[in-house]
Amino acid sequence: MVHSLFRRAALLLALALPLHAGAVEMVLTSEVAASHWKTRYMNEFAQDVAERTHGEVQVKVFPAAQLYNDQDGLAALGTGAVHMVWPVSVRLETLDPGLGYVNLPFGLSDKKMENACFASGLTDLMSERLKSRQLQVLGLLRTADLFFIFRDRDVKSLEDMRGAKLRVTGGRIFLDMVRSFDASPVSMAASEMSTALAQGAIDGVLTSPAGWAEMIGKTGKYAFHVPGMSLATYAVVVDRAWMDALTPAQRKAVADSLNSIISRQWEEARAADDKLIKQMEKEGSVYRVADDAAAADWQARADTAKKAYTDKYPEVVKQVDAIAKRCGV
Repeated sequence: MVHSLFRRAALLLALALPLHAGAVEMVLTSEVAASHWKTRYMNEFAQDVAERTHGEVQVKVFPAAQLYNDQDGLAALGTGAVHMVWPVSVRLETLDPGLGYVNLPFGLSDKKMENACFASGLTDLMSERLKSRQLQVLGLLRTADLFFIFRDRDVKSLEDMRGAKLRVTGGRIFLDMVRSFDASPVSMAASEMSTALAQGAIDGVLTSPAGWAEMIGKTGKYAFHVPGMSLATYAVVVDRAWMDALTPAQRKAVADSLNSIISRQWEEARAADDKLIKQMEKEGSVYRVADDAAAADWQARADTAKKAYTDKYPEVVKQVDAIAKRCGV
């Protein structure tokens, strides 16, 4: 109740702040902290849009769930209270399970997503599937190539996963993938995972290098990484009606600003992840990486979870395969 009242007050304050004469306001809400790297990109986007539109479009960024968490923010798109959200892409499964494609194990790759043709084709496909909800996807940012973190389980093979209770973000795809490894998935907010791991309520966490270094820390001594197993992304989702109401020049400015960020963010994210992993190793944590042969075993096991999706949404698989073929990736 208190949080709800605070959120309303913050929104009213935001709406009351003065804009340039004739300016259009974009409310961009996020659940991550003001110190999180995603917020930095959001602030850069806000400043760049203002410059490109000469102040005609003013982006107001509200981090740390000051207005909404990302799931509620998605639900608020179209109400006028929120105009844009950058949720983890797994959240889009609640809007259209067919969009689970982007979360499939061993599905997306850096090579594909850094191909402008493929990235554009994929976001267009996602937007088309969300058209009936009056939503549009403008791009995908790289979250991380996720891996497992354990407190006291030094995983070196699939057999070591048996019976482990693992925290995941949520979403049918992630849950099925973890089950395919003979482990038990536990859907849990990121803010709770460090305490749960320390208290033994869970055995491990599927997370990013940032989640390991900045949220879990030394509690998670052991890391096991299967490259390419789970390349997570953030989706940039906008209220389609709001976007369409902009002038052509303003729409171009918003799109160009995002594209300028996304085009370099993937490389910057990889470099940041490598730095955090080295930091954790330096502090005494153990980071293991599956070799190609072992990774093939993990992929074969994950294919059982993947098949449940591909059997249900063969049209999406064919469409993405066609995009990849057209773009040469």
